[in-house]
Amino acid sequence: MPGLYDQSVGIMPEEINNIRKDIQEYIEVRVDLLRLHLAENLSRLSSSAVSAVILGYLLFFILLFLSFAAGYFFASLLHSNELGFLCIAGFYVLVLLIFLVLRKRIIEKPIIKSVMRLLFPKFSDNEK
Repeated sequence: MPGLYDQSVGIMPEEINNIRKDIQEYIEVRVDLLRLHLAENLSRLSSSAVSAVILGYLLFFILLFLSFAAGYFFASLLHSNELGFLCIAGFYVLVLLIFLVLRKRIIEKPIIKSVMRLLFPKFSDNEK
């Protein structure tokens, strides 16, 4: 029966079509899985970003009002509003200088690690 069985390969054309369909289905499933992983990672990253923005916003106002309170406290001790708020400004300048010196160690590396943990949670579990 010519055409039903390829003597040189030893595979029937029906089997070749079945293998082709299986490969196409496998590729489609892998693409869907990749899309799901991407959606999960984007959801995780965006929810973390929104949480960080809200937390930063709240911390800003807490720090602002604490700074006013501290400024008035030092103003009452020094009997001068200008000197009281100047002390607070000096404190923030000192914090800024420390931040500039240590920014890679205290900011960049932890942020990189946390983003990697968000995007690749399976790998971060193995590190522990």
